[in-house]
Amino acid sequence: MSKHIAPSHFYILPSGNKVHPCRLIQKDGSLMWKHALLSPSNVPVIPVEEAHEQHIIKTAQRLEELNSWISQDLEPWNFLVPSLWYSLDVPGYAEGISVNFNHSIKDTSEVYNTLCNHILSHETLELRDGYIYFKRC
Repeated sequence: MSKHIAPSHFYILPSGNKVHPCRLIQKDGSLMWKHALLSPSNVPVIPVEEAHEQHIIKTAQRLEELNSWISQDLEPWNFLVPSLWYSLDVPGYAEGISVNFNHSIKDTSEVYNTLCNHILSHETLELRDGYIYFKRC
């Protein structure tokens, strides 16, 4: 089996990094670049500014921290699953600091209630139409 991946399968980020959609954003994490960059219509939206790329990375780091409060004693594939993260077409999602998510197996209100105790003063956490909205700044 060939280990070669065609260059067309990679996302080229503003920093010059080339990442595969299934590559983890954070080492030993659960969130992949496709979680952040795929629009609701499954079309990749690549940031044009390096600051937005860094916002996505920092938001992923924070989501991984929040996930640790929810997914203790669960399998690695049971985690917070983003449904909308980086989008140029949706107001409020063009910087990489806002994300909508649910948990892969846990009830949304249970997840929300648990995470409320771990949100920092500069962060926002809200229940919205069946998902959880998180904003880092």
